[in-house]
Amino acid sequence: MNKQKTIISLLFLGAVIAFFAASCASTPFPLAKDTQTFQGKNLSAFEQENLKSFTTFTLSNGIPVIVKQSNASQVFNLSLVLRGGSLIARSETAGFEQVALQTMARGSKTYSYEDIQTLLDEMSASIGASSTFEYSTFSLTGLQKYIDSLIPVWSDCLVNPLFSEKDFSQTRSDAQLALQGKEQDPWTKTALVMNKEFFGSHPYGNVPEGTLETLASMTLQDLTTWYAELFSANRMFVVAVGAVDPQKLKKELEKSIGKIPDKGVELPKPAPQFTASSRLVRVEHPASRGLAYLRGDFAAPSPSAPDYMAMNVGLKMVSDLLFNVVRDKYGATYSPASYIRAFPANYGSLVMFKTKVPDKIKSYIDEALSDFVKGYCVAIDSAAAEDPSARVPIAEALPTYKALFVNEYYQNQQTTAQQAASIISSVILTGDYRSYLKDMAKIESITTDQVQQAVSKYLLQGKITWVVTGSRDMIESVKETDFVPQK
Repeated sequence: MNKQKTIISLLFLGAVIAFFAASCASTPFPLAKDTQTFQGKNLSAFEQENLKSFTTFTLSNGIPVIVKQSNASQVFNLSLVLRGGSLIARSETAGFEQVALQTMARGSKTYSYEDIQTLLDEMSASIGASSTFEYSTFSLTGLQKYIDSLIPVWSDCLVNPLFSEKDFSQTRSDAQLALQGKEQDPWTKTALVMNKEFFGSHPYGNVPEGTLETLASMTLQDLTTWYAELFSANRMFVVAVGAVDPQKLKKELEKSIGKIPDKGVELPKPAPQFTASSRLVRVEHPASRGLAYLRGDFAAPSPSAPDYMAMNVGLKMVSDLLFNVVRDKYGATYSPASYIRAFPANYGSLVMFKTKVPDKIKSYIDEALSDFVKGYCVAIDSAAAEDPSARVPIAEALPTYKALFVNEYYQNQQTTAQQAASIISSVILTGDYRSYLKDMAKIESITTDQVQQAVSKYLLQGKITWVVTGSRDMIESVKETDFVPQK
């Protein structure tokens, strides 16, 4: 049972890690400071201490740099961020940016793939690239004592990428194998189908990892064209976390990425909010072998919305109810969960991972949700936990759930890479690298009414797109009338 709860926690934490990924086009950009918010006597000790650690400057080509100095770790993280992500792609170019950046990480005109790997191995460092709906990153993580040797390699990959046919072929092949693996696994196939159904023509439909079709059609020329046209200083900012000397870093960056030209790339407008539809999609997957996988997606508040924090805490309560009823009481699924993500056009999911009774599971979900509707959640204190069916008023359990949520959130800011991710997301959401420092106060101010109203608005009264994947006998037993409200 503890193992199952760990899986649920990981699913939830996965959503929390991305907590503030949001639209970059909504603000001019990043070093704008709301002095009223971060001045005065009302700052917490946590905010005051962290504010002292920041230094900012701008390179000659306009790239802003944010440095958070920390001596708590011997590891530093340095990330170049490109705003846009899927929003700047088209359906036929989905995945191009991620493959391009990952190819760039394999070699530059000065350092071959073998040179880079030897250096990274010797210094216990890593260079990696990834893309999201809203931005992409090219990051370096390493031991502080090797920073002077590592930054020139990282920056040369950015300024003088090799783009060899060999590196491109390997990177594209890795991406194709990863997608093929998702197609073959019934659970990840469920996610792929859901994304296609839920996103539709929305900009997020230009998925960062691409599709088998876009990867198959991709050429090395496509990547060099992307670099020539879209690798522009006006899309970029840099975040560094660790025992970093700002002045020394500025000199190093100025002679490298400070030379990246500003090509005036037009940044996209914020993505429109989702308009979900209530429907059920069945997908046959023989490899599931008598099992079904169920996921329901719904529109959710963005991280900038007043009810975002309340919705997160509310869905933590819903997750525990689902676990208690659907799994513990009926043994109907391996791992149930509910959570929202953290995109400006945001969405959430109800997840039922592995079930042998897909024809009955919706009634069990409804039973769990009915407790929340009545104003109750699982009793999570040690005394009440002796009775698995124990319920307490939401107001009574809220302080504990808020404390759990705060702990889980801040556990994901322990490493320099995690701290960098929080800063990056704050910049992209608000244009202010410090805005994440206010999160704790927002969580602590959540009320019972806000939690109930948020869950009611987005989940209980919202429209849900359901996807069920499984063998034919499994999916044919699922009644559409159970999932789609009848007119």
